[in-house]
Amino acid sequence: MPKKILADTGFWFALFNEKKYDNYRTEARIIEEDIQFHSLLIPWPTLYETINTRVFKRKENMDKLKRYVEKPSTILVDDQTYRNDSLQFVLENNPRHFSLVDHVIRSMLSDKSLRIDAFISFNPKDFYDICDARKIEMLYR
Repeated sequence: MPKKILADTGFWFALFNEKKYDNYRTEARIIEEDIQFHSLLIPWPTLYETINTRVFKRKENMDKLKRYVEKPSTILVDDQTYRNDSLQFVLENNPRHFSLVDHVIRSMLSDKSLRIDAFISFNPKDFYDICDARKIEMLYR
């Protein structure tokens, strides 16, 4: 049965940026092969973070990301439901604990109305508690 897999920004960085994320690149490529038969959930904030890097000034990287975004099985997850509460949380708490994007993703992971079977992150410590509570498989540990 196809899974719904949410992807964090780190997955895109690892997949596309060979120099900075070499230690994660192999893992990202393995995950890339595994997810082709599933639905990929891409939170809008991760696209803002990803596309706003030098790596995506290279046309081949942008073309590859575009193919992911345009796949019929890809779902772009709107952050409207989560962003105001996340912004308030980050402004009122230690902003270094969770970035705004991480808090939005944590809110998505916590949302029981959003079906998420698995989560790709190269920073599992910030998400493990929620994934464990909701029985969401973490594809990188």
